[in-house]
Amino acid sequence: MNIENENSELFNNLETIAYQKSKPFCYTCYISVKGIHCQKCGSNDNMRLLEGYGVEYGTDWIIEQLISENCSPVDEDFAEESLRDCYPETVKVGWVEVDPIDAIKRLDPISFQIAVNEHIDMLKEDNEIIEIAGEDYWRSDIQKYICDNLKEEVV
Repeated sequence: MNIENENSELFNNLETIAYQKSKPFCYTCYISVKGIHCQKCGSNDNMRLLEGYGVEYGTDWIIEQLISENCSPVDEDFAEESLRDCYPETVKVGWVEVDPIDAIKRLDPISFQIAVNEHIDMLKEDNEIIEIAGEDYWRSDIQKYICDNLKEEVV
């Protein structure tokens, strides 16, 4: 996950949700732990249990699971529509008028894919798109997930 440095508040909120949705688990005794120490062996080296998914150390895997299940990955078709907005008029190729984006997609698909990738990279630099577990997600979708799932901590 590459959101820790640029988006620390976002990551902290996702980590809080991961802790709220998982339980400490002692793998040695193979039991859920209440509190910090295992009631059976006294260990505080606990993994996190996410019901239905398993146990592992840390929260990154829980965050990845929660986001992949609750947020839709970015569909590259949005980039095509953005390019269409930049080039709305038709162009004449010989005696035929065509949509410039359709023409470029057919005549030079590599150039078209480069343009799409550059557009997505620009949005990543602006933190509008965030990559989690190799998949791109809209920051706004992740923020909505956080708002819907972040429980106020009871002190």
